[in-house]
Amino acid sequence: MKQKFRLVALIILSIGLMYGISYVWKSFPLISSYGAKIMCSCVFVAGRTENSVNDQELRSFPISMGDFEVDREGQKVTGSVFHLAKRVAIYREGQGCTLLSGESESDVRNQTYYPASKPTWSQDTVRWPNGNVLNDSILQLAPYRKIQEMIHYELESEEQKAKLTHMILVVHKGELVAEGYGNDHDITTKHTFWSMGKSVISSLVGLQVDKGIMTLDQQNLLPDWTDERRKITLTNMLQATNGLDWVEDYSGVSDATNMLFLKPDAAAIAASKPLKYEPGSYFYYSSGTTNILSKILRNQLGEEKYQRLPYEDFFYKIGMHNTIMEKDASGTFVGSSFAFAPGRDFARFGLLMLNRGNWEGTQVLSEDWVEFATRPTPAAPLGQYGAQWWLNAGKKEKPSDKLLPDLPNDAFYAGGFEGQWILVIPSEDLVIVRLGYTPKKDFSINDFAKGVIQVLKDEV
Repeated sequence: MKQKFRLVALIILSIGLMYGISYVWKSFPLISSYGAKIMCSCVFVAGRTENSVNDQELRSFPISMGDFEVDREGQKVTGSVFHLAKRVAIYREGQGCTLLSGESESDVRNQTYYPASKPTWSQDTVRWPNGNVLNDSILQLAPYRKIQEMIHYELESEEQKAKLTHMILVVHKGELVAEGYGNDHDITTKHTFWSMGKSVISSLVGLQVDKGIMTLDQQNLLPDWTDERRKITLTNMLQATNGLDWVEDYSGVSDATNMLFLKPDAAAIAASKPLKYEPGSYFYYSSGTTNILSKILRNQLGEEKYQRLPYEDFFYKIGMHNTIMEKDASGTFVGSSFAFAPGRDFARFGLLMLNRGNWEGTQVLSEDWVEFATRPTPAAPLGQYGAQWWLNAGKKEKPSDKLLPDLPNDAFYAGGFEGQWILVIPSEDLVIVRLGYTPKKDFSINDFAKGVIQVLKDEV
């Protein structure tokens, strides 16, 4: 009997040991890479302290197991777990942070870089929205003061502080009427986009469609897609209906985390997936799709035009002078996830979309493109997705069945991991930006926006 008990105990112990080894083998590199990338961007791009990042973005288990060493002189961060699975993210001026993911530091640092020509004039002396000078008389109006109080409550009240809201901005009728910053962030601090970057990539593709360089029915999108994937159209890619066999999961090692944190070429990982569904027939939200779009842009435009595209053709035209898109180790913008900007740049992006692509009299994106980007894809059951933008259209047969139940059906938004929002509500002439670190999703953009709308209806 004792021998049987010992045998069972040995089997259980062996299974536990094997599980532990498997967990370490799979998870430690991911923890190291994730933490190194986040620390690198938050310190070198956003200008925050190591303590601030450890206390917020990197405080939760299992990421908190990691040790993330900042080398300010070498401009890099090394992540490890119990001194194992070391991974490195490096900072490059004008390009943000990049995970090496197996590539040599010297090779990545020596990649050809084509810096964009940045505007030299100061935004501090120019009126909003091109600049940062606000209309003080408008800010003193009663409804906007009430909205400012709402923002203050979200940032400063003991009840809300645990949600780690970093920034909230409200634009009404084209004016920035209220804003607030907290938890080690201010007006100049650059904040992560996470998946709001997908909406940027959509806009960059839109620029090419507007120019006739690309077409929505374009096929044969990648040289390696010589099988049934060759029939995937640009529309399928933009609407997340390409049919590729992809798993969008961030709870452990998956297609998505492997792509973002463990491999040097994000687009290649996503593009290698076989077809699972007929293109256009099935909606599946996918970060891999966005990074393939980024690679398609790179192939289409060539290296110099591609690197300058976001800045010279888009950001700098709408006052987003302090936005940075980050690359993977192969040199492709990780459009699905890695970009940083101060709060007012996010608000400018929302204002452009609110104004149907028009910026101070110049049509930066065509109205046709904005209409397409915010038109529900037929494959999305709740009418919840357009071209890399989330929509509040609701079910075709039951419009009240929608993502944000208390907001108008014409609302649409760029949304990102941990509570990032650029919410646009055309019928209310309203843009709301909310940025923060809220993993439990316990900040409700529906409730906050509903409150803002109610104040405006009561007071204006």
